[in-house]
Amino acid sequence: MRIKFGHAIQKFLLPILLVIVFSLLGLGVYAYKLKLQYFFLFFGMGIMVALGECIIILFPKRKQLFRRIIQGLVGGGLFFGISINFRVNFQFSEVIFDIMALIITGALIQFIIARLIMPFIVGNAFCSRVCWDGAIFELTQNLLPKLKIIKNRSRYIASAYLLFIIILTIFVSRYENPALNEDSRFYWIIGENIFLLSIGFIISSIWGRRAYCRMFCPFITISGLFSRFSIFKITPVNSDNCVECKKCDRACPMLVNVSGFVKNKKRINDRNCILCEQCVSACNNECIKLAPGLPWQ
Repeated sequence: MRIKFGHAIQKFLLPILLVIVFSLLGLGVYAYKLKLQYFFLFFGMGIMVALGECIIILFPKRKQLFRRIIQGLVGGGLFFGISINFRVNFQFSEVIFDIMALIITGALIQFIIARLIMPFIVGNAFCSRVCWDGAIFELTQNLLPKLKIIKNRSRYIASAYLLFIIILTIFVSRYENPALNEDSRFYWIIGENIFLLSIGFIISSIWGRRAYCRMFCPFITISGLFSRFSIFKITPVNSDNCVECKKCDRACPMLVNVSGFVKNKKRINDRNCILCEQCVSACNNECIKLAPGLPWQ
């Protein structure tokens, strides 16, 4: 009985941790805003994401379908239910606005939990489970032409883009900081998301799907520093069954060399991995899966 219970806990450990993380995020926002609805919003989204992960575990053949549905629902809830309705900007710019205004909003709390703490548990999974911009990019990826030239992420370009956002938001905050004006924050939310989606579609049509996430996303630039120490990683389980078909590499939207890790029987320890498990779904021989392990491995 203990063995079965322990196996069940290990099997469903990720959904359990997701509920805990979202609950902590809700408590953090509630502690600052003193509005109980914030806690229930984040707790409800945590339950939704966790249920999605449970469905994925129980029905692995439909993994990508259920993951995208949950990402769309949770991401849409974050954007329309919280960002638009409560004027909470979850983009990176708001983190700098908060720091400049010496205040704490949901953006800064979300950043600390989802991008500084959560990566030690589930890496960059926020990008493939919750991010609404990422959900739109994925839902529309089949509309893009098949490209022969797909550009990989450059740390220098990504770091330069991060620095550009920081300088721009500091400059804007010196004139009118959106963190201190609800109307300005609302228009900034709308304008920034339109800009990011537009840029994302343009560069994706040139350099392949999720090109903005892969090449520029400031969140991955930061959380990627810690995701390499994540408990959950894509893990080789049947490396000897690998026939080096490279389907896992072609399936990865972040251009991670999955087959190289599998060949060397190592967990995927790449800071760009978003744990979307598209490589897992693409492998016909079930050589890899998302699994917990020692963070330094």
